[in-house]
Amino acid sequence: MSGTGHSLCVSLLPRSKKELEDFSRSCPEADVIEIRIDFIPDIKFQKLRELFSQPLVVTLRTTAQGGYWEGSETEYTKIIKKALSAQIDYVDVEWQHYQQVIPTLNKKHSSKIILSNHTPEHRLDVLKDLLLQMKEIPADVYKLVFPVESFWDNLTALKLAEFARSLEVPFIIHGNGEAGTLSRILGAISGNVWTYVSAQINKETAPGQLPLHEARHYYHLHQKSTSTRLIGLVGNPIQQSKGWRLHNALIHQYVSPQNSSDFLYVNFPVEDLKRFWVEWNEHLFGLSVTIPYKEEIVPYLTECSTEVLISGVCNTVVRTKNGWKGFNTDLLALESLLKPHREILKDGALVVGTGATARSAIAALKRLEVSPIFVVGRNSERGRLLSEKFNVEFLEEDEVHYAGAAAVIQTTPVGMYPNVDQYPVGSSHFRRGRLVLDVIYNPPETRFLKIARDRGCITISGEEMFLLQAAKQFELFTGVVLTMEQIREVWNHLSEVIR
Repeated sequence: MSGTGHSLCVSLLPRSKKELEDFSRSCPEADVIEIRIDFIPDIKFQKLRELFSQPLVVTLRTTAQGGYWEGSETEYTKIIKKALSAQIDYVDVEWQHYQQVIPTLNKKHSSKIILSNHTPEHRLDVLKDLLLQMKEIPADVYKLVFPVESFWDNLTALKLAEFARSLEVPFIIHGNGEAGTLSRILGAISGNVWTYVSAQINKETAPGQLPLHEARHYYHLHQKSTSTRLIGLVGNPIQQSKGWRLHNALIHQYVSPQNSSDFLYVNFPVEDLKRFWVEWNEHLFGLSVTIPYKEEIVPYLTECSTEVLISGVCNTVVRTKNGWKGFNTDLLALESLLKPHREILKDGALVVGTGATARSAIAALKRLEVSPIFVVGRNSERGRLLSEKFNVEFLEEDEVHYAGAAAVIQTTPVGMYPNVDQYPVGSSHFRRGRLVLDVIYNPPETRFLKIARDRGCITISGEEMFLLQAAKQFELFTGVVLTMEQIREVWNHLSEVIR
């Protein structure tokens, strides 16, 4: 295993001995290898040892514990004893078989025992009791896995790991199921001995496993520890967001894990912000905030930056010694992008949309002393509220042609991937030399921007806004100030890799 940081254990489930030999060449970056012998229980363990250079875990998972092997308890005990006799590094012993297996083991073996329990229970109090029962049995690692049925069950894994740390025993705790991927990621910072990962996409031995490449090169879990601080993106929907890739890449490149200021950035796809805040905030150091919570989160904050106060919008929160402080890096990014075009802005601006980003755009334009400002959108109630708050003119979509503006700022999600052929109102204002900014960064050039470019407009991609606001967020989270050239270099590399 690696000497520092967290270990990644690739779990393999070969259907044949030939497939096992093929697997042996597929995961050189793994710290540990688990061989599930459900389909090949007659494997020669010494031969198995010769196939891999990494420490090995041998697991015979029965159907009762979510595996595929259907043999008798006597056969199970016999196979486990053979693995121990072969001096395999770790041997997984199922909780339901421990009474027959563990008391009969030869104490002279050098293998370490993983006492493994895949339980249908998912209540925290029940899981704590199970862990206490398991602790009474001599073992080297205690593995407790439970079903994750929704996002909220991931917090159970985090709290159960805290309890396990208080018991001072080596453990592996995570949820099982597609919704439980987050619990596996968080295991790297909550004290798990290792995280089980798959060799590659579509080779998972259990639902919710990350591929090794993603765990190592996107989340950098092998560098994480219990001192790593948790940050992430809260919103709904957020499955298309690439911010987690950018922030984790920046953390990997520019924040040293050795200086006790390491971070892990994850996604929090939640439908109930209030519940999330109440249940999760004590575990968090900072958050990026996206739709639909940029305004809803403001009342939970202890302190707000000037940009939040003037816009009513917050897209970044950071824990401070006094509580939580909110920032609006969208506003700062928009202001920075628009400032060089003040000559054009003298002839007014049209903001398309009435959501939180529209509020940020209007506030940025106000700080740049732009007048007149028009707002157009489908939500008449929101539009009129913006009109009253910011003293701007609201137009219905069929009135957009009345706007006298030389700049158009598009703030809606219309045209975002995968709906790349769509575009909102506002293109009737496109003229040569006018300014058009679209806040969407995926794709970098929306159809809205392409039409504007074809008509001779000066265009600003949402990718520029995304990178600017991300740079400021990164500074707020980590204290590390980066140039846009550094941010863009990392982003361009990521874009090439994930294209």
